[in-house]
This record gives sequence, C-alpha cells and structure tokens, in this order.
Amino acid sequence: MKSPADMKVIQIEITNACPLKCSGCTRLCGHHEEPFFMDFETFKAAVDSLKGFDGIVGVMGGEPTIHPEFPRFMDYYRANVGYDDHTTGSYKPTGDYMRHVLANTWHTDYSNKRGLWSMMPPKYYEHFELIQDTFAYQSLNDHSKPSLHQTQLVTRKELGIPDEEWFKLRDRCWVQNLWSASITPKGAFFCEVAAAMDATLGGPGGWKIEPGWWQRKPEDFGDQLNWCEMCSACLPMPSRDARDQCDDVSPVWAEKLEGIKSPKLRKGLVNVFDPQVWQKDKHSIIQTHMPYMDDQETRMGKVRDRMTPHKITEVLWLTCALKDDAARALIDAMKAAGRLAAIASRDENAAALAEQAGVPFVSGAHALKDLIAATNGKDWALLCKDAAMPVEFLDFAKTCVFNPGVIHGGGPTTLDYQFFNFRALSLRNGGDLFNLASAYPARKVVTLKSWKKKDYVLSDVGMFLRRLLKRWVWFNRKIRGKEAARGSFGAWKGNKVSV
Repeated sequence: MKSPADMKVIQIEITNACPLKCSGCTRLCGHHEEPFFMDFETFKAAVDSLKGFDGIVGVMGGEPTIHPEFPRFMDYYRANVGYDDHTTGSYKPTGDYMRHVLANTWHTDYSNKRGLWSMMPPKYYEHFELIQDTFAYQSLNDHSKPSLHQTQLVTRKELGIPDEEWFKLRDRCWVQNLWSASITPKGAFFCEVAAAMDATLGGPGGWKIEPGWWQRKPEDFGDQLNWCEMCSACLPMPSRDARDQCDDVSPVWAEKLEGIKSPKLRKGLVNVFDPQVWQKDKHSIIQTHMPYMDDQETRMGKVRDRMTPHKITEVLWLTCALKDDAARALIDAMKAAGRLAAIASRDENAAALAEQAGVPFVSGAHALKDLIAATNGKDWALLCKDAAMPVEFLDFAKTCVFNPGVIHGGGPTTLDYQFFNFRALSLRNGGDLFNLASAYPARKVVTLKSWKKKDYVLSDVGMFLRRLLKRWVWFNRKIRGKEAARGSFGAWKGNKVSV
C-alpha cells in the first residue's frame, strides 16, 4: 500500500451527484437516494489540509462542474493550490479538443498541481473559461464510447480467498497504489473507493480534515482498511461496458443496497453476481492506472457536438462610412438570410434603419449591456463592421471548440469583426462594445490565422512539443525556486506499486 503523501493525486470530492450511472463507477453513482454537495467551509478545510502535498490536488465528483458553488470553490482553489499556468490552456480554437487535453495529460508530475475529473456535461461548457484558467491537467471522459469497468462490489470472503493470499492482493491494489486518496464531506480517506463506500453505505466517516492527515503511513490506516473487505478492485474480476449502467454485485452487496434503497437497484440496474461461479483464471488483475480504454482519444464522443458554439448572435456594426442605401441593402440581405439579430452603431441616426428593419438598436456607453438584454445573449456574438461575415466563417465556427473567455478576430479577411462570448469573465463588469478587446488580457485576444478546422488540430509533433513545453515550464520554475510539481522523482513514486 502507499501513503497518500506518495500518490500522484489526492481528490477533493465536492459531490457524488452525476448525470451518468456507469457500470462499475468507483463513486457508486446512482446508488445514492440523496447525493451530497460539499459546503464551502468543508471545501476550504480540504484545500487547506493539503498544503505541502506536492502532487495534484484533484477536484472530482460525481460530476464536479454541476456543484452550484463551483465558481466560488474555484476562486478559493486557485488562490491556494498550485499556480496559474496559461502556457497550454485552450485559448486558440481547437478542431480536436480531446487531442488538446491529452497533450496536457501525460505530464501529471509536471503540471500546475491542479486537476479536474469530468464527464463534460452542459455545466462544463458553461464553466469552460474558468476551467482553462485553472487546470493544466484534466481527465475527461463522457463515457459515450465503449469502456470496460471492473466489478468492484464483491467481498473476498464470499469468494473464499484466505487471509494470506488476500493481504498480498489488497496491498498491491491498483486503485490505492496508482490513483488517489480522497476527501468527502465525511472526512479524509486513504482510498477513493473507501471514501465512496463510506458515503454510500452511511459509514463512520473518515479522518479529521486537518493539515498533514495525508502523511499517514499504511500502518496508520487502521479501521479504514475494513472497506477493503467490501471491495474486489484488487482481484481478477469480470468487467462490463460502462454504458450498460448495470452493476454486478455479490449477495452481501445486494443486501446492503436494498437496505439503503438504492435507486439503481430499484430500477433493475443491479445484477447479483454468484461467487460460486467465479473463475479467477478467466480474468486478470489490473496493474495499470488506465485499464478501461485502449484508445484514449475516444474519451470524447457524443459530447463533441456540445462543446462547439451553441448559438451565434450576429450583430451588424454600422459606421458613417456606409451610405444609407448600401446599409439598407446589407440589412435586407442579412434579414433575408435570418442572420441579423441587432444593429449597433456609435451614430444614433442608425436607429432609424434598425427600426425599419424591426431589430434592436444599441449605442453609447451601455451598448453591450443593452445588446445582451435585447437579444437575451448567453452564448456567442459575432459583431462585424459594415458587412456580413462570410458563411465560410460560420461554417468554421461550428466545427471548433472556442474558449468563451477569448475574443477573436483576423483570418483570411480584411473585415473588422469581433467574435466573442457574452459570458466572458472579462465582460462581467461591462465593456465598450465598439472596443471590446481592451477589456481582455493579452492572452485572451486571439488573431485567427485561418478559418479552416484542420489548422487547429494538434499533430503528433504538436503534441510532443506541447509535452516538451510543459517540462520546460516546470524546469524553469524549479531552477528559479518557484513552486513546482514533483517532477521525475514524483513520477517514479506515483507509478510505483508499494506493498
């Protein structure tokens, strides 16, 4: 077994609610009548308790982004965990977001010590900018593609495994050795699965959430090891496609799930596993930290369509350079194409053109605020000066993932336009609609080099260079005496199975 101090990750579980109910979920999602949502004071205590831990402090669920206080939690987290590293955030568009994420994933021990685990629900899209600003490491999986999850809810005694054999298997468990300790509202735990079982079955809770709890050694784990008796993760067990939603459980577990009125049990999503027919020679013991998918790029399946812009509100910016007849012709053409949501201008005389067209008109210092109100703006806006944007741009925008915190311009055009999101954090306090870029930090003002998706997909060489960059950033911080992750020594400790 391994001390939490030697782990790559320690998770803070801010909720065990999740839109999915995957088979073999290590958080037992779907079995809770009332999922928990960690309160802010407990979250603060969890963050503070991990000061000095040099691995990743993970934010996980369930699905963490659906926590109603996620932005507030992240403000405290960013101020107290790791450091901001914007070198590899998604600020430029990406034509294959999962490749972008995977390019950052293989440097756990060179990250900014912050990690997010998510299945990318709609709330992920809503919090996209905050996530990019915060996390250099993300483990994403929408579970819409085949992935095999091992049966965990079987007790070793039902399988007839004697103590001598059991203790050796238990101490080499892949979950405890290669993954994480965990904090829930009920305390701190040496193992994430133990934490989930305690939360699900109404257990006694974990250790007090206090500084240094994670420095405990295996000989200090005490009564928490009783949860291992309820778990089959370290054994050669059958697996099931996570999309089935059905859990294979032993009779002991079936009885316990009935006792807590498990929603999955009531829905018929539990299959009682007969220990008498278990054939350990037909299955293998997991010895890797990613045992359930061969192709990591399939982690993002159906959610791909959810990550591209949902709605683009087109706004025509009129200036005195465009004569009235030309302006009317442009307005009529955009209306006929269903592409005109509003007209903006510094010239109040343009209001008459907007009125004739039957669309909102905005102007002056409060133009942005008025535009949001008039169009119910909640997603993307395309503001173009004295012209309609080419359809080529709209087609491009629908195929890439854009960071809503970034304002975009440029490309194969001389047109003056701004492609931005109403929800950008830079616009929380308003902004000058006719000079929006001034409200954004430099890294969030992006000039597009083209309007072709292929130009925004990381090549294999690009992924290699990304990983090289992460190590350079880490090395640079290290030699300057700044806070940095544990590096190669941490990689060795984190990948080592301890007994």
